[in-house]
Amino acid sequence: MAETTQIRAAKKFGPGYFIQEQIELRDWTQEDLAEVMGITPKHLNMILREKQPLTLDIARLLGEVFNNSAQYWINLDAGYRLWKEQEKSEKEQIADIKSIIFERMPVNDMIRKGWFQDYNNIDELSDQVMSFWGMKSLDFSRLDNHLLPCLTRKSEAYNQFNASYALTWYQMACTVASSKRTKAYDQVKLIQLYNDLHSYTVTDAGIEKFLRELKNAGVIFFVLPHLNKTYLDGAAFFSDENPVIVYTARYKRIDNFWFTVAHEIAHILKHIDDKTPFILDNFSSAERNKMENEANAMAGERLRHKEIYEYLEPYLDYLTTARIEECSKKYGVHPAIIIGKLAHDGKISYKNQRLYNENVLKLINNEFVIASDNVSQTKTKI
Repeated sequence: MAETTQIRAAKKFGPGYFIQEQIELRDWTQEDLAEVMGITPKHLNMILREKQPLTLDIARLLGEVFNNSAQYWINLDAGYRLWKEQEKSEKEQIADIKSIIFERMPVNDMIRKGWFQDYNNIDELSDQVMSFWGMKSLDFSRLDNHLLPCLTRKSEAYNQFNASYALTWYQMACTVASSKRTKAYDQVKLIQLYNDLHSYTVTDAGIEKFLRELKNAGVIFFVLPHLNKTYLDGAAFFSDENPVIVYTARYKRIDNFWFTVAHEIAHILKHIDDKTPFILDNFSSAERNKMENEANAMAGERLRHKEIYEYLEPYLDYLTTARIEECSKKYGVHPAIIIGKLAHDGKISYKNQRLYNENVLKLINNEFVIASDNVSQTKTKI
């Protein structure tokens, strides 16, 4: 990635500046010096305006006239030409700033989602970026030096670019969470709710009721779509004293919703602490670690995965929807969860996931789904 801060050399003056200084010191005119040096006034004017590099012959003449060395004038000219080459045009400077931003943030996707406004110039974009991160200047050093290494150490699935995009999404999630008001966190209530999670999957308006109870336990929940190239399914972290669970609805299926929520609650109860302040989950990644395995196991227990498999194993060669519904009734879990578990384990085709599934966002109350105009302008540092 490009460096976010670069020290630029102070402006250099070319030989023309110093020649003019010597002319004024002697109270000469340009014509006087041109005559002394034996060159045309036009030629001297080109040198004074830095339009023409010094030749060795001109440098020697200047050395003779002003009683110093040819090397002195050659060095002045070479230093000025080098600085001039390094000096960026306005277009190059804008491109440099944009590249620093775009390497870390999927700006166009953020505009599409309404997280950023469209911009007319680089200043408008920079202002939005600084406001988003709570920066006083366009300096990504904290992101690059502290947060990125933290995320990439946890998972090899992240490279510099999608890790930066994931952290951009996380920053937005933190901003949304900080705007939410809820009750004090009650861990006992959350554990009780977690243990009863499976029953809500088959209750009428079960998702709505579960989210209400989650709120009563002091847990902040909302839906925030993932950003381009992040492939996130959910996240868990704390906002002040309240745990936060975020669902991206990357897969808008009922089984995916319940597994994500069960998985993130496990992280809240077992893994989020000072050493691991946040967890961003991508269930498509084949990579697993101890925390992810524990969260998967806890989610599987709440969704009756073991019981489902044991009950249906004898029928896997010829599995019918009637048998799925029978299993659902016996263990009190939604049929979509049964289908999702079997498809995930390769026991049935993924094509079957359309059965018993509908767009889960239609079952989630709008108060939990984040629209751009509901996002507080108060930015939270991560």
